[in-house]
Amino acid sequence: MTKDTIITAIGRPGRLVVARLLPGQDVVEGIVAIVKKNQINSCCVTAIGSLRSAKVVWAGSMEFGDNPMDVAVFYEMEGPVELGSAHGICGTDTDGQVVMHLHAQIMDHEGNMRCGNLIAGSSPVLATVELTIQEFDGVTLKPTMDNGWKHKFLHPMATDEH
Repeated sequence: MTKDTIITAIGRPGRLVVARLLPGQDVVEGIVAIVKKNQINSCCVTAIGSLRSAKVVWAGSMEFGDNPMDVAVFYEMEGPVELGSAHGICGTDTDGQVVMHLHAQIMDHEGNMRCGNLIAGSSPVLATVELTIQEFDGVTLKPTMDNGWKHKFLHPMATDEH
C-alpha cells in the first residue's frame, strides 16, 4: 500500500468580491477584514498594486524542526515597492479566525525582486491595491496540524455533495 500524497476536495466557485485597498491599509489585514465582513469561509485571493514597504518570509531549510520560524528567512523591503502579484488561499479555523497563506512577488525601487509569504502588518498600501477574492462553495480549507512538519496547513475538505 502506498502513502497518499495528495489531499483533494471538489467544489465550485461561490461569490466573487472585487475590491480596492486604499493608501495606508495593510494588504493582509485588509483582505482578512473583507473575508470576515462578507462571512467567507474559504477562498482564493489575487492582488496587485503599490506598497510603502513589505516583509516576506520563506523556508530556509528542508527541515522545519520543532519551530518553523527557527529556519525561516525574513526579508524586508523599504518603499516604494511594487506588489507585482499576490496569490493565496484562506480558510477559517474552529474559533472563526481567518488563516491565510498569501505569497507575494515584491519589487523594490531598484528592480530587485523577492517572493515569499507576505507578513501581516508589513505591507501598507502606497497608492492602491486591487484584488479579487473568489469564495469556494462546497469546499472548505481547514487549518490542520501536520505532525511531520509541526505546522498548520490548509487542508481542502468537501462540505456538500455535487
